[in-house]
Amino acid sequence: MKTASAARTPQVFAFLFCSVDGFVEDAHRGLGWSTGEPEVFTWHRRRARQTPHIGSMLLGRNTYDHFAEYWPSAEAFRTQPEIAAFMETTPKTVVTNRPASLASWQGARAAEGSDLSALVEQLRTEQKADDDGDIAVFGSSAVAAQLLERGLLDELRILISPVALGRGTRLFQGLESHVHLQAGPTTTFPSGAVLVTYAPENAGTA
Repeated sequence: MKTASAARTPQVFAFLFCSVDGFVEDAHRGLGWSTGEPEVFTWHRRRARQTPHIGSMLLGRNTYDHFAEYWPSAEAFRTQPEIAAFMETTPKTVVTNRPASLASWQGARAAEGSDLSALVEQLRTEQKADDDGDIAVFGSSAVAAQLLERGLLDELRILISPVALGRGTRLFQGLESHVHLQAGPTTTFPSGAVLVTYAPENAGTA
């Protein structure tokens, strides 16, 4: 275990699923339309050989409910065992106003009505004291939008699935101010999904 003074500052990145017409959820708040997850997991594993691994997750309530319903299931462990094991063992912090009804899942805890700046600082401190892993915001576009707007997001990764939804929840719906982004690498997967990466110019200004 490293001391906090000697450790690097863990980074916060958001990984969002998006349709080609800019939706992160369908009209029924569903996420089953997205493609490319196994390919992207393999991409993350390759990248982790050169960069810090994911030490914890920060999730919105809707994303957590979807994850908690599927990833602990026998089907998930049968069809996508590596991803399921990662989801099971990685600590999960859930931003929610309904902590009492939070579905039980290994390593999950509720952060009720949290100040996001304080919460991110807490997670970074925990990761410094642990193993320097980064903090991943999977899905959870509302949480990601707040982090982006407040300068708390170090990197943005968007997986664009080759599907048009027509209706649903817009990417960064509710964002109230402009945030300029610096383009990073783009990766195209055999499924047709495209992963784009950006570095917010306001990162670290919170």
